Amino acid sequence: MYRSIIDPIDFLINPPSGCILGVNYSGMHDSAIAIVTPKGDPVFAVSLERLSRFKQDGRPLHELLNAIPWDRIDKVAVSAPEFLQERHDNKSKLHPTLLPQPRLAATLAHGQGFLDALNMIPCEKVFVGHEEAHASSAFWGSGFEESLCLTYDGGMCNDLWFGGLYRCSKTDGIRPLDKFDALQYVKVTTLYSFVTALLGFMPLRHEGKITGLAAYGKPTDRCNNLLKKWFEQDSVELEMSLHWINCYDHYSPPQLLPNPAKLLPFRAQIEGIDREELAATLQDFSERHILQILSNARSAGWESSNICLAGGLFANVKINQRVAESGFNRLFVAPPMTDEGTALGAAWFAASGAKQFNPQPLRSMFLGPSYPAEKALTAVEKEGIKFNVPAVPAETIAELLAQGAVVAIFQGAAEFGPRALGNRSILAQATKTSINQNLNARLNRTEFMPFAPMTREEDAEICYYGIDRVRHSLEFMTVTVYCTEIMRQMCPAVVHVDGTARPQLVSAAVHPLIHQVLTHYKNLTGKLAIVNTSFNVHEEPIVCSPEDALRGFFESGLDYLYMEGVGLISFAENMQVTIQYLQEKIKRQNHKSKSGSSMDEFLGATLFEQTERLELVSKALVERTQELVETRDAPNPFRTNRTAGAGQ
Repeated sequence: MYRSIIDPIDFLINPPSGCILGVNYSGMHDSAIAIVTPKGDPVFAVSLERLSRFKQDGRPLHELLNAIPWDRIDKVAVSAPEFLQERHDNKSKLHPTLLPQPRLAATLAHGQGFLDALNMIPCEKVFVGHEEAHASSAFWGSGFEESLCLTYDGGMCNDLWFGGLYRCSKTDGIRPLDKFDALQYVKVTTLYSFVTALLGFMPLRHEGKITGLAAYGKPTDRCNNLLKKWFEQDSVELEMSLHWINCYDHYSPPQLLPNPAKLLPFRAQIEGIDREELAATLQDFSERHILQILSNARSAGWESSNICLAGGLFANVKINQRVAESGFNRLFVAPPMTDEGTALGAAWFAASGAKQFNPQPLRSMFLGPSYPAEKALTAVEKEGIKFNVPAVPAETIAELLAQGAVVAIFQGAAEFGPRALGNRSILAQATKTSINQNLNARLNRTEFMPFAPMTREEDAEICYYGIDRVRHSLEFMTVTVYCTEIMRQMCPAVVHVDGTARPQLVSAAVHPLIHQVLTHYKNLTGKLAIVNTSFNVHEEPIVCSPEDALRGFFESGLDYLYMEGVGLISFAENMQVTIQYLQEKIKRQNHKSKSGSSMDEFLGATLFEQTERLELVSKALVERTQELVETRDAPNPFRTNRTAGAGQ
């Protein structure tokens, strides 16, 4: 069983009466809950991964559900049908590619574990179609009066659909225009995950790396012809090369794993093709697939000046940019566009029939757990960590950034969704491209896309082109835009090779501390943006609790951690604490190396590479620990005199 994840002292789930609880549970990935009021205001949302510390955790939600005050919940909305209902007349007007042979309906049915995991819910359950939940997660947060909404992902068991086009309006709700039948049509999401695995990355987790790689290559006809063949003729073989383990398991997290033997014939087909070329062609292929669907919609007479996007495919920020540029006046992408977002979408869908339902446009995704200052302070004092209390935190943080320091931020409620938006973020200068390699090395990441910039909303037009149609989405870092020459010169570390960036626009109302940091940083340096990357160590979810933040900070060797309710923690002033954290990490790494893992067992073709990498990481940790022992008394080059007190 995974560790106990709910401590009533940590945070309280304290909604008003009459709320709707949304639940996403597939037995596979992204288990999550969300709570909205009868009016439609989101008041709490969290993915299981943030608490269990296992990325994309798809295990049952028992402990989270035990923490719900059920007397305040009117009903529960589940983002999947209760049972599979097969139909045989589901021809799409929009999707261009049929499967070479139809799938069997039985392959889409949930196992008994799905219902078993939901049996502990003590109130009325409403089952919402998975794609309808995705569409709701985008439209009801967009602020649009009316819109089209396109959804596209890998689908959901008990549901025939993996995407579709919806007509959405505040008066008539969300109504399907055309839906993509998983029994009859090919999924470009499967192709993307397959290529992710083929190139040696983890499917369903590392597709973003392929998007980043694509910027360094060019689409080619030979790759396009190969992808077209795989998509149109070999789709069944592609799907069979990936398989789930531990579905519905209470103890071992479910994982989607590639079968090395079934990948071998396809690896032979890409001999002589470098990964950048394949990634670039895949990106182009996927973009054209979506644009064809939208073109078909226009031909069918289904048009709107507004478009919403939701579903795992639209975690791809480059596809989102192409959609925005394809003829729409405004675009909004669901900030939690992946399956965790269907918990929020299902709750909204179930609440939307009430007279008082009138959700406001989303301005914040700070819906997760927040922790009392006493808990953070206790965690710091327990470890004997030294800290300073800045008189004006925003000014001190800006001064440190201007000097070249890297500062982690832990404040307020955790973000819901895949993006860190300032409450669980790592900040740095964007003036030197070397920061990418520097931070990736510290965080043990292998990223190919530059980090994202944070920019004040009042400076947006100076930094980016064409933002009017996507301004709302830019608050949540879900789409790329082209950078101005000023931005390219001032902040090259956050500009992609194609001249785009994936910015977050920051307002004083929603992000007071970060906005103040940016304002003071601009006054000090004249620069209009800083780096924002998620505060997490390699292959872990974004930090959630104070304990997560402290471990991530010391293991990563960042320069400073600003922790709300505590103050500013300096890495250089806490050498002995760092040594203790790194020694604990070495023990964990050695334990994993000896015991093996489920991933090792199924990835025999790359087992040697994984073991070698683990040995290198352990060696680096040992060397880092020895270095810290030898230099623990070295002066701190970033020491600040702006302190109002110190921890004991």
